[in-house]
Amino acid sequence: MVEFSGRPAYLQIADDLRDRILSGDLAAGEQLPSESDLMRDYDVSRTVPKMAINVLRSEGLITSHPGKGSFVRQARQVRRLGNDRYRRRRDASPPFASDAKAAGQQARWEHRSREERASQVIAERLAIEPGDSVMVTDYRFFADDEPTQLSVSYEPLAITRDTPIELPEDGEVIGVIARMDSIGHRVTEVSERVTTRAPRPHETEALDIPTGVPVLCIVRTHYADGAPLETADIIVPGDRYEVTWRTPVD
Repeated sequence: MVEFSGRPAYLQIADDLRDRILSGDLAAGEQLPSESDLMRDYDVSRTVPKMAINVLRSEGLITSHPGKGSFVRQARQVRRLGNDRYRRRRDASPPFASDAKAAGQQARWEHRSREERASQVIAERLAIEPGDSVMVTDYRFFADDEPTQLSVSYEPLAITRDTPIELPEDGEVIGVIARMDSIGHRVTEVSERVTTRAPRPHETEALDIPTGVPVLCIVRTHYADGAPLETADIIVPGDRYEVTWRTPVD
């Protein structure tokens, strides 16, 4: 019998199970003790283990299956290598494909492009006028068929109109750097601004995000000698992406 003090019993049970998950004592895919086992081990009523399990589920640490029990959630992470992903590549593979490959996963993506008028926010990011024409492309990326990233890309049609890269995914050249290089706009810099927040409803659905898992919001812009060529809003689930930067120190 466990002695409880201070915090409510269900939170202390959740603490114990969380510690076991984070320490690896309960490994990914492993089943948690049943509610009956937790009732016996902690000498509590059935309601208490249910509440503890709900806490862990809301944190994205476990999944529950009716009639089978609760299991430690197995989230395979794509590795986003910040210093390496925007280099020019001989195979011209897009950065996401390289990220997935580094994690031993297969990449694929869905896309849809359309012409729109730039909003005030997008116009400022692209140094164009509000209402100017931009090519907008929505993406959903998958790693081993698990949805892993959403992205909305904006490119000024003043740059790409009537070129082979006007539709970002329909030409022979893929990836922003290689595409812009191919029409004489050499990318010299890429910036990324990263924040976190709770997912929006459409993001939760599109990425199949468990309750309690935040998302990383990345605002990315490609530049040629200070002039913006493309900007994008990128959304990735916080439990499916590992972001790493290595910076030389003079």
